[in-house]
Amino acid sequence: MLKIQPPKYEYCPFCKTKLLAKVDDDRSRKYCPSCGWIYYPQVFDSVAAIIIKNNKMLLVERGREPYKNTWMFPGGFVEYGEHPEETLRREVKEETGLKAEKISFFKIVQSVDDPRAPGNLIFFYQVKPYEGSIKTDEKENVAVNWFSLDRLPKIGWKSHKYIIKALKKDK
Repeated sequence: MLKIQPPKYEYCPFCKTKLLAKVDDDRSRKYCPSCGWIYYPQVFDSVAAIIIKNNKMLLVERGREPYKNTWMFPGGFVEYGEHPEETLRREVKEETGLKAEKISFFKIVQSVDDPRAPGNLIFFYQVKPYEGSIKTDEKENVAVNWFSLDRLPKIGWKSHKYIIKALKKDK
């Protein structure tokens, strides 16, 4: 279990009453004495696409923090109501211009270094894309490119480094 802290709510998001603390499920939890709402902190989920073709991996270069100007697998946060595979298809299209053809689950990793969503669970999928022209979402990324597993650029996220290490081991 990671030693991270959830956001610190002070007021009820429903009735704006100042929250108090009580023990619930053997944990101290904030609750609203007025409406009874209990704060159960939750982690975000995100996805990442492992796209390998002809022994080359498709990566995107981040254009914003965190890890600006480092490379990563195409991916992003799961939006409310989306299944992770839906998110993956959306993110692959947005970040690479390609349409995901075959998707197979690879691994779940808990992020230890994302200040936007501490403890975020990342669903890594192997993806075979349809042929198409590659382009990236310039609001998020600087570039998209293919790299040999033996000559990779600077990778920012620890979770992505971990997956690359696992892929090299399986090679």
